[in-house]
Amino acid sequence: MAMEAEEEGPTLEVRELIPGLPDDVAIECLARVPSRSHRRMRRVCRGWRGADVVFLVQVAPAAGDGKGSTPECALTAANLTTGEWRRVEGPGEAWRPVPLFEQCAAAGDGRHVAVVGGWEPDTLRPTSDVRVLDVTAGTWRRGRQMPDTRSFFGCAGGDGNVYVAGGHDESKNALRSALAYSAAADAWRALPDMSEEPQLVAAPGGVLAASGYPTEAQGAFRKTAERYAATGGAWIDEGEVVPDTGETCLASVRGKVWAVGAGKGGVREWDGGARAWREVADGPPGMTAFVKAAGVGNGNGTALFVFGTVADAAEGSRYSAWVMEAVGAPWKWVPVPSGFDGFVYSAAAVRV
Repeated sequence: MAMEAEEEGPTLEVRELIPGLPDDVAIECLARVPSRSHRRMRRVCRGWRGADVVFLVQVAPAAGDGKGSTPECALTAANLTTGEWRRVEGPGEAWRPVPLFEQCAAAGDGRHVAVVGGWEPDTLRPTSDVRVLDVTAGTWRRGRQMPDTRSFFGCAGGDGNVYVAGGHDESKNALRSALAYSAAADAWRALPDMSEEPQLVAAPGGVLAASGYPTEAQGAFRKTAERYAATGGAWIDEGEVVPDTGETCLASVRGKVWAVGAGKGGVREWDGGARAWREVADGPPGMTAFVKAAGVGNGNGTALFVFGTVADAAEGSRYSAWVMEAVGAPWKWVPVPSGFDGFVYSAAAVRV
């Protein structure tokens, strides 16, 4: 155990919100304090200023031996402030099983999360459904459906919108279309078509769509990217800028696009002016492959959450998580409880 702890590195520090009380009880107490006292409360304890919560659409533990069955997905909320991981339940009978490959993104004012699309578990056909979670209130509502159905599309939240780009239709034709969803207005609008077919999307101050493949070359990911700014109303070719195609994920951190991968120099920031990547840090210690990353904190994030794989002598590999709390700061290992170590399809972070 000592050797394992040394390999993982420092853990994310977890403190009690109110000493002597379970955190769920403490949160109920804090939630009842009148809003006029919130400013003074923030000065009492750092942990009372807010919580960073990462939402993950991930594979849930299989019932029985799991052989021959379609994987089931679940929506997980990982509270990085308290260390609590839990399943997010829906509103009774109105909530169906979480679709496979569903995407989630921060929506609206940053305290809402939209879950979009995916495959229906029973039919394995794509759905255009949208659901929006008010994280603070813990309530769900149905959002307006996507104008079309698509699979394996890029999805990210930014500027009050949820952006959807690329993917492919039910005939496996790669798509160049892109959409923007406003949770506040509950409305979709079409963006201009792109010149290529992306699958990775980041949205700091606009949209960067990258690394897709054409219909005739399924799975042959390209390194090209296009940038869309709302003020210009058009897509601009950024050229071949995506590093290590198929081994990199994109995230919005500090209003910039970051590329996240494993190993030395695995974390890089895109400098649009110089049209080049700037090395930020090495990948998390011990991580052999990335899975998903998300900017954490206010706005587009001031920290970085990463979910990836590490080598395991008994199982070959297993999933783990890390947080970089500031640019260049040491990685902190985030303990992943048993039952929450399934593959992650999408991730989104909010601060509440």
